Amino acid sequence: MFLVEDLEDKIIDAATKYYINFTNEVEEFDPQYFAKLLEGPQLHDFVQTTFEKIQHLNNQEINKYLTVSLSQFKTHQPDRRYDFLKKLFFQKYWIPNDMEEHYIRMPEHQSKYFDHVFYYYDKYFHLYHEAADQVLQDFKKGYLGSFADFALPNTVQPKQKLKTNLSVKELAYLFRVLYDEEIIDSKHKTDIFNFIAENFSSKQKEDISANSIKNAFDTPDFNTVDFWQEKFTHFMQKARKDKEK
Repeated sequence: MFLVEDLEDKIIDAATKYYINFTNEVEEFDPQYFAKLLEGPQLHDFVQTTFEKIQHLNNQEINKYLTVSLSQFKTHQPDRRYDFLKKLFFQKYWIPNDMEEHYIRMPEHQSKYFDHVFYYYDKYFHLYHEAADQVLQDFKKGYLGSFADFALPNTVQPKQKLKTNLSVKELAYLFRVLYDEEIIDSKHKTDIFNFIAENFSSKQKEDISANSIKNAFDTPDFNTVDFWQEKFTHFMQKARKDKEK
């Protein structure tokens, strides 16, 4: 099994286990679980596993294994593997039982969950490609084994969020207006909630949850709307002045 095939299998294993756990109320669902998993522990495991797979091979075998694995990052890009991965997820969910339904008729809740996982897999796929390429380049330079200490902090730099002077409610309502006015074109509102949580900080805290954004987005309160009504008035006045320049 080459690197991308192994990665796919592990991601779907993790997705299946997490789905079973939160649907059975073993743990609470965290919308950011797979973002944190794929940026952190899973990436670190990927590099370490790569080293373990090749450490007992000769140079010719290592070169072949890594070269073929690198080619999979083109042939097995997430958008080309969506149906395969969805079917694999459904199969693993039913193990050891036979699937009761075809994966295409997956329940809506389960299908949305898979899309949620797939979104993050697609988003962070490039990190695994870059890590695998680094391993191959190190091997070609004769640094066999050097990548065993390929530290995660050197691979993934902490993401710098855009700081705002807005509360979570104010930030959520701004995007609510952009969405309602069709300035933002998003198939799923969840993508908006995740985007805000991943890229913005509020005036109260650095890290905000997608769930708190969702709550504020869906049910804006009077004070928040009043705040933005005043701001939008200022925006309109500024635009008018800018037109006169």
